[in-house]
Amino acid sequence: MAETIDLVRDSTMQGIARSVAAIAANTGGFKIKSFADVRAIVRAGMADKVFAIGDQIIAEKETAITATVGNTEGTSGITAATVAADTFIAAVGTSHNGEYEFSYNGAEWHFNGEPVQLSAYGITVTGTPKAGDEVLVHETTNKLVFDIIGIDHDTPADSQFKHSLTLQLHDLYQNIQFDSTEAIYYAREELAAGTYNITLPAGYDVENGGGKTYQFTLAKPVPAAGQIMFPWAYQQQASATKVSTYVNANASAAIETVSVKEGSEGTSLGTADGTVSDLNHIHRARYGSNNWAESDLRMRLNSSAAPGGTWTMQSKFSHKPSWADTESGFLRGVDPDFLSVLGEVTKVTALNTLTDGGGSKTSTEKIFLLSRSEVYGNFENSVDEGAAYPYYKNYSDFASKNDGNDTNRIKYQSNGTPYYWWLRTPHTGSASSVRSVTPSGAINGNGASSSSGLAPACCII
Repeated sequence: MAETIDLVRDSTMQGIARSVAAIAANTGGFKIKSFADVRAIVRAGMADKVFAIGDQIIAEKETAITATVGNTEGTSGITAATVAADTFIAAVGTSHNGEYEFSYNGAEWHFNGEPVQLSAYGITVTGTPKAGDEVLVHETTNKLVFDIIGIDHDTPADSQFKHSLTLQLHDLYQNIQFDSTEAIYYAREELAAGTYNITLPAGYDVENGGGKTYQFTLAKPVPAAGQIMFPWAYQQQASATKVSTYVNANASAAIETVSVKEGSEGTSLGTADGTVSDLNHIHRARYGSNNWAESDLRMRLNSSAAPGGTWTMQSKFSHKPSWADTESGFLRGVDPDFLSVLGEVTKVTALNTLTDGGGSKTSTEKIFLLSRSEVYGNFENSVDEGAAYPYYKNYSDFASKNDGNDTNRIKYQSNGTPYYWWLRTPHTGSASSVRSVTPSGAINGNGASSSSGLAPACCII
């Protein structure tokens, strides 16, 4: 029977060697008390003797940290306190829901009976402390509930390790883009002011102006490393789209925004079919890229940065998305004890045939999305992206490989509603569509810039 192993508070490593030995000797009485205990079991190759597919492991992720002040004997000398969340979590070495008390004895501050510098914990106080003053740090967290979906299923990237325990979030963490819309043109050298034209691929979205050539006139040059954006929206006429130019990929403010019209006057920048070096495929200019290795989502999943530090340019066509200055990396605030036991594994991901040449790419991953074959058992464009995880293979509504509705593939939002969730596999006949799982568990394809649910995976190594 599957069980939940809640390891959110105790990070001690004492007794791991004795515990593993007890399991090996089958002497009983073993109680898992830390994430380090779990890792020791995995590394000893005994995970299958302790855990079952479907068991759950819970980690915590900080959502808010605040501080209040007081005095055990009367009026406090300090009047307020603030705390920097990242510094505090790094200093205490864990993240869990609760309170932390710092006390002042008239000479120095103490935490857990030891003298400390408040600055080392990111705490700043207002006023002059006096004996009996206290700072109470209040941390609130969300629980990240992971299912064990594979035991020794994934191959550690570091060859010194031979075993793995694969975890995936049970439900959806949030709804999010796979990748944001990209630039249609990258200026390798300065692009002078003047008239230019771009041709859209023949036969593509002809109802909305595809297959035609559009011209526009720039009053200002685009500097080297600058970009041109052509945000042609879904079911919008191409002729109604305006071109904007930017000094670089990180720029939020446009140099200028100009209208386009059908015509071929001026200098041709080429056909937006992915065959011209500095001209992007129109799919990606409209809906983002389905290349997992270059995606905004892969970058964000593996980042612990605060807002403003999460996003970096992944390809010459990448352009800073609107969320970059307001959203943290997924790993920010996650319990350091949990993160310390995660390792990298080797993954294969299919590539689309329009811009990326087809076939597949092998990469090293820490926090990742599952592939089509890892969930459904069947392949995208004949590419084997890994065997189906036992969690999906053994508990499917079907007896054989399929990509139809399946209750075991359904994942839920925080409000209890089933929703789409991303895979890392591209729809290989498109430069922008990414495979996803529908609210009923069937295979699907969504534009990379659309919003689907996030159910990432990781491995204890």
